[in-house]
Parts: sequence; C-alpha cells; structure tokens
Amino acid sequence: MNQLFVGDIHIYVSDITLALRFWSDGLGLEIAEQEVTPHSAYARLDFPDGGSSIRLLGPVTPSDPEDRPTPGTVPMVLFDITTDAFDDVLVRLIDHGGQQLDDIETYGSLRSVTLADPDGNAFELLEITEEG
Repeated sequence: MNQLFVGDIHIYVSDITLALRFWSDGLGLEIAEQEVTPHSAYARLDFPDGGSSIRLLGPVTPSDPEDRPTPGTVPMVLFDITTDAFDDVLVRLIDHGGQQLDDIETYGSLRSVTLADPDGNAFELLEITEEG
C-alpha cells in the first residue's frame, strides 16, 4: 500500500520578523532552521510534539487588509492547529500580531475560532479535551 500524509505547511509572509514573532513566540513553535538574506527569508518551525512543520517563506508583497477575502467565501486552503490550552494560546496569538476573525464557536465539548497571522493567512484554532 502507498503511504500518503500531509507534509509541511508553507506560509508566504511579507515580514519574517513579524511572522516569527507570531508563529514562534505566539504559538510556541521552535525555530529549527532560519536563513535571512537581503532578498529572501526562510524559516522552518517545528511543533513541540512533532508532525508537520511550518515553513515561512518571503518576503512577498503584503496584501491590503481591505482586499483579503473572508475565510470560507472563496476557494482557499485552511488548516487546523489543535491545543489543550485554547484560551492561553488564543490570547498569546492575538498579543503577537494575530487577528481573531470570528466568534468562538462551540460544538459539544470542542471550541473553535478562525484566526489570521499578521499577513492575513487564516487557520482554525481548535480546543482538544480529554473527552474528545
């Protein structure tokens, strides 16, 4: 049988310093690799429990926040980040340049919210609990 799995997540950013502040300091990912030159920037950030990594690539031209589509209204890819410290992670991400895009929703024992990094790259923050 062939193996199939999700590899690393590539996120294009306009400012590597802001992106690292958000993804590393705000989310708590470890910077495993980093290279910044006058013309390009790259970093690989690893999750504490392993799995896929986040790769930051840039710089790219920032988009106008007024022109960013609302997640789920046009074709796009979103991914989930799960945590057992939902409230703390949510506050840290907002404190480190993130934006909460909608209200926190509850599905049984699960809470979920859509967030964006400083460039508007959206993802879902999901709470994991012992029950679910």
